[in-house]
Amino acid sequence: MGMNLTDKNFLIGVEEYTGSLLQKKEDIKKIIELVIAEKKEEEFEKLVFTAKYISGMMRVLKNAPGIPEVNSVDHVRKDLNENMKKGIEQLKEIISSGSESVGDYFNKMYFNLSTQNFSNITQLFSDLESVKKYMNHLKRQS
Repeated sequence: MGMNLTDKNFLIGVEEYTGSLLQKKEDIKKIIELVIAEKKEEEFEKLVFTAKYISGMMRVLKNAPGIPEVNSVDHVRKDLNENMKKGIEQLKEIISSGSESVGDYFNKMYFNLSTQNFSNITQLFSDLESVKKYMNHLKRQS
């Protein structure tokens, strides 16, 4: 069984595999629709990889006081900041070919600077991390 983004049950598979519901499932559906329509699977692979890395860095930062191996929290913050920018640019690249309404929606929900949007993008990247884990699982099975 290989990875098939066009499968209507793909995101259900992600949720079943990870054991948790996707918080931004409808937005991920929009992203996947654009990925399929514009043949941007490679860009999507890069985005989910970056999202997984960002989510891991956020966990490290959150737990840094209890992790003796983390010597420089500032270095972790800098790395996280650079990768957040990278992930946002990758997401913008994928949605750039979408309709104006899709672009406006993502700007309003994720790209305009606000505390709520930071929370939204963090949740989206967390969901994309789950997608990456599921994709890795499917690759190992084929």
